[in-house]
Amino acid sequence: MNPSLTKGAVAPPVQFYPDFLSPADNLDWFEKSKALAWARGELTMYGKKIPVPREEALFGDDFRYEYRGALLQAAPWPDFLREARDRIQALCGLTFHFAVGNRYVTGKDSIGWHSDSFPQIGARPAVASLSLGSTRRFKLRHKASREVIDYDLESGSLLIMLPGCQEDWEHAVLKTARPVGERINWTFRPHRDAQL
Repeated sequence: MNPSLTKGAVAPPVQFYPDFLSPADNLDWFEKSKALAWARGELTMYGKKIPVPREEALFGDDFRYEYRGALLQAAPWPDFLREARDRIQALCGLTFHFAVGNRYVTGKDSIGWHSDSFPQIGARPAVASLSLGSTRRFKLRHKASREVIDYDLESGSLLIMLPGCQEDWEHAVLKTARPVGERINWTFRPHRDAQL
């Protein structure tokens, strides 16, 4: 589904490149992503620990990343992820220091509504999202109007949430009952400490 706005709706501050990767890189980077080390963390909800509904990985420059109350160290960039970062930076003129990977093995794997507002990515961050594998629907919802915009993120597509997006919009990849294959998503982010 191509994103469409209802009359009078506010457009989200994003740039979308549905064919960012070549077919060869698309397939190669998906296979390389699957071969990396992945972990399924835990969330605390209502005082109980539950498994995160997706697998996760963290790679990047030599920075620590605070997430869900834990201090994580980014693993060194795999060559293909460094190349992805460099290509994205050349395209948009923004700078990214680490990548968070989310691996959705089935339609039951998901991420709920949220904004990326961690202190270490600084104020008004840009976040670039590279999709590999099966298509999943990415939703953006305006915090004030509640308008929802859908993007079907196919393998090899790139969606860049520009500065201002995290302040005014939240996003999600919700569970789906329809059969879907594995999807891996890499979100490239800045790190505040790199700018000191």
